[in-house]
Amino acid sequence: MNSHAATADQAMLFPMQLKAERFMTRALKLADIRAVFQRRRFETLREEFYRDLWYVAAQQTGASIRKIFSGFYEIEKGGLATFVSRSDLMLDDILTTRIMAHKGLTYRLLAEKGFRVPDHLEFSLGNLAEAERFLFAQPGMVVVKPATGTGAGLGVTTAIATKRELRRAARYAASFNRELLIEPHLEGSSYRLTYLDGQYLDAVRRDSPEVVGDGRTTIRNLITLENTRRLEERPISALHPIIVDAECCTHLARQGLSPASKPKPGQTITVKGAVNENAAAQNHSIRDLVHPDTIKAGAELVRDLGVRFAGVDLISDDIKAPFSHEGTIVSEINVNPGIQHHYLVSDRLAGTPIAGQILNHLFENRQGVMVLNQQNPESAAK
Repeated sequence: MNSHAATADQAMLFPMQLKAERFMTRALKLADIRAVFQRRRFETLREEFYRDLWYVAAQQTGASIRKIFSGFYEIEKGGLATFVSRSDLMLDDILTTRIMAHKGLTYRLLAEKGFRVPDHLEFSLGNLAEAERFLFAQPGMVVVKPATGTGAGLGVTTAIATKRELRRAARYAASFNRELLIEPHLEGSSYRLTYLDGQYLDAVRRDSPEVVGDGRTTIRNLITLENTRRLEERPISALHPIIVDAECCTHLARQGLSPASKPKPGQTITVKGAVNENAAAQNHSIRDLVHPDTIKAGAELVRDLGVRFAGVDLISDDIKAPFSHEGTIVSEINVNPGIQHHYLVSDRLAGTPIAGQILNHLFENRQGVMVLNQQNPESAAK
């Protein structure tokens, strides 16, 4: 076959491959339907949490608040109004949000600014062989995640060591987005540093979700009981359920366990490597422990990237060390990051109520607000 014929065949093959990938993605979404329903059960809980959070913050700042429709609130003070929806503010535009949500592009932007980024490869189900070569070239385990289009850890599988685990993780990630990313599994704790217009607000260490055994109950059922507790417990301790998925099964297998295992009484089991489905007991406020160099580097980074309300995620083996320390790396930049991480912490008295700080900043600087009228601010606050 000559080169022209081969090129023509490849051109015909690509649309067919694309259709096959799309068909596989739809099929995987259907397979994940149980997890979808589990997450939906927590929608009312999330609505309740953010409703109470913004009502308290508005009261603290002398503003009035009213519900516009489900999940949306108008907060007014001194003839100015801002609208919020959970953690979404009227600051960052849609394009900035989409750019920062694309993990491969974010890594490129970070690298161009001189930040260390993980070795990584973008791939799809159509070229799994490239991801397999990447896996076998690493000295340790890898992580597979959707390259874009998700948040809150959806589609992420950590601690992958085998070809079989890689294929399972890739199929799971593809149920959320067909663009995938593979990178080394980094050792260290997960940290979230939150900034508003470059101003450092707070930092939280986020540990992996856990369950505690009783000697009789399987891990799967312990997770079910934990999810029920989260839905019923007040004050609220978590906004997401723990899902028994590829990430969970792979992480348990690393410990010689499975969802059917029955842990000993009092035995604590980390059920996932990804931290996004944890609860307050696994979140720790560490605002004053972060090295000043790291705080400064994060502030300069979000200013340079034009992200106004930002969550800078770090993986670090020593958050007290200078940012130049090799054990610290920027793993992600989040636009409109979840505010709940700063409230749902193990020591609630140590938490930083950043919602009030946010509202004060918006109104005092007339940023992310609408001008309703020019009445006296003091009279409007009454």
